[in-house]
Order: sequence, then structure tokens, then C-alpha cells
Amino acid sequence: MTNDRNITVSDYLLMRLKSLGVNHIFGIPGDFILPFFQKMEGSGIEHVAACNELNAGYAADGYARINGLGAVAATYGPGAFSFVNAAAGALAERVPVVFISGGPETESYRTQPILHHTLPNRYEASMKIFEQVTIHTKLLDNPATATQDIDEALQICLAEKRPVYLELPRDIQTTACGLPEPLVTTAAVSDKSSLKESVELVVDRIMKGARTVILPGHEIHRSNLQNRVIDLIKRKGLPCGTMFIGKADFIEHMPECIGLYQGAGSLQPVKDFVESADNVIFLGAVPSDFNLGGFTAKLSDQQMIQVLEDQVILADKQFEQVRVADFIEALLEELPDKFEQEQGQPQQGFSHKPSVAYEPKNDEPMSNKRFYDRIAHFVKAGDILCADAGCAINSSHLQLPEGVTYVASCYWASIGMGFGASLGACFAANDSQRVIALEGDGSFQMTAQELSSMARYGKAPIIFVVNNKGYTAERLIHDGPFNDIADWKYHKLPEAFGGQGIDVHTEGDLENALAIAENYQGPGALVIEVHVDPWDASEAFTLMSETLRGK
Repeated sequence: MTNDRNITVSDYLLMRLKSLGVNHIFGIPGDFILPFFQKMEGSGIEHVAACNELNAGYAADGYARINGLGAVAATYGPGAFSFVNAAAGALAERVPVVFISGGPETESYRTQPILHHTLPNRYEASMKIFEQVTIHTKLLDNPATATQDIDEALQICLAEKRPVYLELPRDIQTTACGLPEPLVTTAAVSDKSSLKESVELVVDRIMKGARTVILPGHEIHRSNLQNRVIDLIKRKGLPCGTMFIGKADFIEHMPECIGLYQGAGSLQPVKDFVESADNVIFLGAVPSDFNLGGFTAKLSDQQMIQVLEDQVILADKQFEQVRVADFIEALLEELPDKFEQEQGQPQQGFSHKPSVAYEPKNDEPMSNKRFYDRIAHFVKAGDILCADAGCAINSSHLQLPEGVTYVASCYWASIGMGFGASLGACFAANDSQRVIALEGDGSFQMTAQELSSMARYGKAPIIFVVNNKGYTAERLIHDGPFNDIADWKYHKLPEAFGGQGIDVHTEGDLENALAIAENYQGPGALVIEVHVDPWDASEAFTLMSETLRGK
């Protein structure tokens, strides 16, 4: 590293992020982070000002899911603490985001004077909190090691595909340091014996069984293993399915795809096929309540094989330090090509399919089912589709064409995240990609102010707001007036924030709105408000709510 008195720690961190493909940093300025923001000017990285820090964290998450790495910055205390929910979601769903907080001067951490944005005698609170919601935290309070500490954090973030937290005291941000040399990033390595033994056992089970089904999940996306999974499916002739968490947007068009599996929330042929299989491989997919239809899945421990990012779990054995990428490569090598498997699998079992003809009934009121039937024909290759909360439940049953990127937080399941992520997606998208967001009215109210950010930066996403007058998911669990929300006129919001709005009550209205959406260029978002009955919910939506209610 070459010393240069003109290069500061802030410059160093910005150069590192830029070299790793981060061209935008989301966040809100504040006095403890202002030197870093000042250095952002002229760094080649654009600052994107969200309306609050939580939304900025969501945006960085959405950006990272598409770009491979995201970053967000804010001031100490209220700013950083507002990141916490976004950081937790990134940790749960393995998203590499760098959370950056300013801080008081280094000396203040020792003497702990009573300053604004600080907790009395608890300057270490932010570090302790972020230890719980990130994989690595570091207070950069040593000028001699600040650059090494930055490099270590970034290496961990990229290797583990999980968020990290860096806290930069204000004086450290302007401390001189050296120019960065190329960062050497290495993926974590599997334990050779664990990898060998686990693959041998799985291959033996596949060869002895009549039916094996592969269910890829969100960890496949994070490690960019989609093409290798496609190779595995095609070369070995294995049927595959998609799930709620980490919806496998890259396989749903394939003839090998049986459709959505979500326990009792699946179409019956899909459910029967999966649950009668000898082996069901959760490949980078978590067998959680939401993925298993509220634990309605009838799968035994003997059927299930869990291949996660750091372990392989079978009924009677567990192997640590086995990476999904290494496991897939070993399986490709050890498993014979196109060996004989039981036939008669269902094909592309989705409730809403582009192959099923849709004819609008112009005067018919919009329904939940008909809306998603129509959206199946609207989404096209190249689109980035973001879904939030209840809309994510419904869109999991939507078959996506090849080349669509799907973004949803279905494991951490924080409502409002999907629209915040769509802001980040607008900056990660290339010029030919449309960003489409599917929002329930309740989730949209959480983060709706980012419409103004979209207009400010000249972004033109297409936003569908399904207005069912409240929290329908919660109504189905336990109804009460607490599930009602303010009745906004969502299509009118662009008048204040920027963009264009359309009100949709009938199928004919939706056709007119989609005709505008096809060629929409902005400025600002196109908000299409779709009115449906408050109790209009899909069968899978109702099932999940009943399960959460305890039935």
C-alpha cells in the first residue's frame, strides 16, 4: 500500500467499494458521517438519498440482490439504529450489504461525554446491537489498522454473502492512509472429507431411489449458482420445483420444473409428486414454515436432504463446512448423466401461467385471481419484479418467463421491504430493464415516500398497489379493527411525489392501464391502484393465514 497524504480512510473505503462494483451508496447525511459524504463527491460513486435510513437499508438490500454487493451510510445513533431491521433481513436472507455509520471522535469513545445521538455511558450500544444482525462488526478506532479492518470486513461480506457493519469515528474518516491495492477475495472452502462423504451418501440415495426432486432456494441466487443448477437439472434429468423463499426465477420456464411446492399451498399434482418422492433436496433452501406451507408439508426426515451454504443435513448425519457451490460441482461429477428416473411428473404447476389464455371481461370488477392471471402475461424477459408481503405470497404462484429477476423478502418477511428494494433495483437495473413492484396497500404505506426518490432521480418503475383496504393477511389470522388502515387514494400520490397514477376497478380499466405501462418512460413512477374486495384472497394465502392462526 502506497502512502498518500491526500488519501483518507473515507477515500479508501469508497475506492474499495467502487472496485467491487458498487456505483451507488444509499443513505442519509448527518454530522457524524458528513466527512464521508463529502468524500463521496468525486469518488465515482453516486449518493442516493432515500427518505429515511430504514428505506435506504432496504434499497441497499435490493441493489445487492441484483448487483452482488450494496452499501448504505448514515450518522451515528438514530441513523444507524434505523438500519437494524434492514440489516436483520439481509442477515436472514444472506445478502451482502455494507452498513456504514459515522461516529463521534475517537477520544469520545473513551471519555463518553454527553453528546447528541449518544446513549448515556453506552457508546458501545451500536456495536453490540449490530453484532446480532450482521456477520461482522468493526469500530475503526485505530488509524494504523483502519484500512486492514476495512479489507477484512469486505472479504467476510463477500465470502459469506451476509451484511457487515463498519463504524467510523469522525476523525478517522479524515485520517490520511495509503492507496488500496487490489483486494484479494476468496470464497470459503469446504472441508474435503465432509464434502466427499456427504456427496457419496446423497448420490447413493439418488441412485437407489425412484424419484428425486430438487428445490433450489435463495442461497443459490446469492452465490450466483443459477447456471450450475440448470446444468445439474438438465444433465442429470432431475425434476425441480420452485419455493416461496428464494423463488427460483431461473427454472420456472423449464420443462423439468414441476411448479411451486409449498406444502398444502401447492397445486395437488405438485404436492403429491414431491411428497411421494424418495429424496427431496433443499438446495440452498431453508425448510421453514413459510416454505413448507405453514409446516403442512408431509415430508419425513428420511426424505429430506438439506444442502445449505455451510452444512449438509440428512436424517441420521450432519456434515459441517460444506459449501453449496462445491456440493453442486461434486454432484455434477459423481452422478451419472440422464440416469433412469420415474416418469410422469407434473409440468409447470402454477396457478397463474402465461400459457393460459386470458380474455378480459371489461365490465367485471377486478379480483385477486384475475389480476395475477393478467400479470402473468404482462411480465416479460428482462424485467425485475419486486413483491411485498401478501403480494409475494400470491406472486409465488405466478410462473415467470426466462430472464426475469425476482426480488422479495420472504424469510425475514418485513412488510414494506419490497418497495424499498424496488428503489435499489432501479439503480441496479440496466437501461433495458423494467422494474415492476407488486405492493399491497398495507405494505406500501410503510415505505411509499420513496416514490419521491424515484421521481427525484428520474426512475420510472411500474408500481401496482393492490388496494384491499387493510392487512388482509392479518384479517385472515385474527380479524379486528386493528387491521384497518387509512384509505389513501394511491393513484393520486404521483401528483405530490412525481409520476403518473391510474385508478383500476374493472378488468377493462386494467387493460387501459397496462397499455400505458407498456411504453411508460416517466418521469417518476407509474402507480396503478387496483381495487379488490378486502376478503378476496387466494387459497394459498388463506391456508398460510389459517396455519399462523393455529388451525
